[in-house]
Amino acid sequence: MMRVIILLLTLHVLGVSSVMGNKSLKKKIEGPWQTIYLAASTMEKINEGSPLRTYFRHILCGRRCNQVYLYFFIKKGTKCQLYKVIGRKKQEVYYAQYEGSIAFMLKMVNEKILLFHYFNKNRRNDVTRVAGVLAKGKQLNKEEMTEFMNLVEEMGIEEENVQRIMDTDNCPSKIKP
Repeated sequence: MMRVIILLLTLHVLGVSSVMGNKSLKKKIEGPWQTIYLAASTMEKINEGSPLRTYFRHILCGRRCNQVYLYFFIKKGTKCQLYKVIGRKKQEVYYAQYEGSIAFMLKMVNEKILLFHYFNKNRRNDVTRVAGVLAKGKQLNKEEMTEFMNLVEEMGIEEENVQRIMDTDNCPSKIKP
């Protein structure tokens, strides 16, 4: 766990920090989102049918965004299963339980693009680094893609481990959080 905290602090120093400190951003964060790209240090974790291949649908903020509610689908074969994960904020980092323990941060690029990164520590104590980009649309422009690829590089994830998730997303587009 100490390695995870050190990595998160390093990312914070690099400027990849949480957006939730600013109350005015709550309105921008909340609402429908779709996963466009994911990248992981262990590629198998985000392959089709894998538990970290998340098809996001919605984010809600609790009071002062000390908690965030993440709604996403995971595909099991041809079926889409909806998950709700609650992240609880401690300083700049959110902690949640999903496929082990997760420490994550969010970064607003603009009103239509949200970057996230997290460390997943599974039951065997293996740590996987994941970076992703959520959007209100279906495409990224060149600047937005550059921002995502910079995050991937800062996370120490190989460029060839980036996958366009949107292309395999056939889960329901609307949910009721």
